[in-house]
Amino acid sequence: MSEFPTLFRQKFNTAVLSDAAFRVGATLVSAPSTLLPLNLSMKVAGPIVTVQANNDLVSIITAVHQAQPGDVIIITNQTQDVAVIGDLIATEAKRKGLGGFVIDGFVRDTVELIEIGVPVFCNGRYPIGPLKLSADAKGIGEIGKEIHLGHKAIQSGMWAFGDADGVLFLQASDLPAIFGAAEDATQREAALTAKIEAGTPLGDLLAIDSFLKKRAADPQANFNEHIASLGQAI
Repeated sequence: MSEFPTLFRQKFNTAVLSDAAFRVGATLVSAPSTLLPLNLSMKVAGPIVTVQANNDLVSIITAVHQAQPGDVIIITNQTQDVAVIGDLIATEAKRKGLGGFVIDGFVRDTVELIEIGVPVFCNGRYPIGPLKLSADAKGIGEIGKEIHLGHKAIQSGMWAFGDADGVLFLQASDLPAIFGAAEDATQREAALTAKIEAGTPLGDLLAIDSFLKKRAADPQANFNEHIASLGQAI
């Protein structure tokens, strides 16, 4: 399993993995579209550790302390008006070799976080940390429990893969099939791209005129099935 983060960083992106997951019938959960990397070049990949923070900085520090190299810390918080990590936690994550953070919430020390280089995906920035909140605003966080990003359930045991297009959560057992399909699709798309760059119209390569005739006769004609019959993938 250790090869999948490296393969993702070097060869694939979330668009390719999402298409591959659909093709093999794998379970696919996507994070809300607001969760984006601090730096568009950041990519996050690895098994996840969940934290329901409840404005509790101790739970976040504990999760980082207990996490294993390569783990991705997934944090959700009861309020957005607080920054749940900053430069010290990111520095510790880098020292430990963690895979990064996906935070349904805010961060601070943004410039420093980018310089430290640990991948951080979040909803935005905010200058105030949880220790500055009033006592009645703080709870006790939970680690390793099912959490929700938007309306979607995320559980420890899943893997996170994120880039400039967003974050996907996949079951570990599905990864071999997904990455196999991703490799096949990447090769086919590379061949398609080469033909386009050589001057062949994409519409011709995908026999779009033929499909339009099919759809005129049958409005439910399936374009995925059409391009699959051509041995193509997009």
